[in-house]
Amino acid sequence: MLRATSERCGAAVIVRVGGEVDACNEDAWSNLLIKMAAAAVAPGPFVVDVGNVGFMGCAAFVVLAHEARRCRRRGVNMCLVTNQPIVARVVAAGGLRPLLSVHPTVEAALSASNAEQFAR
Repeated sequence: MLRATSERCGAAVIVRVGGEVDACNEDAWSNLLIKMAAAAVAPGPFVVDVGNVGFMGCAAFVVLAHEARRCRRRGVNMCLVTNQPIVARVVAAGGLRPLLSVHPTVEAALSASNAEQFAR
């Protein structure tokens, strides 16, 4: 089962996800990210917190990469929040670091996004 909540924090959109992301709910995962990313307004970040996700199949990362590219084209920085080292390793091994920054907490993701915004 996949569950999610979302909130807006200024220009940022934060989505907290729990459960599992696998072949059974890949369409729901994709639709969730598309809908929530569309609500993010540049230069605000789109933060996806997967800290409460117990399993993420390979297709989940493909969807993240696709949406991160779409966000980047709109000037929105997509951030992934996880406390699971394996998720960060998959992002790095898959070459997704240029598209998708990984942070340990939502607060760290928001802070890093604000710092990046001011550096531009």
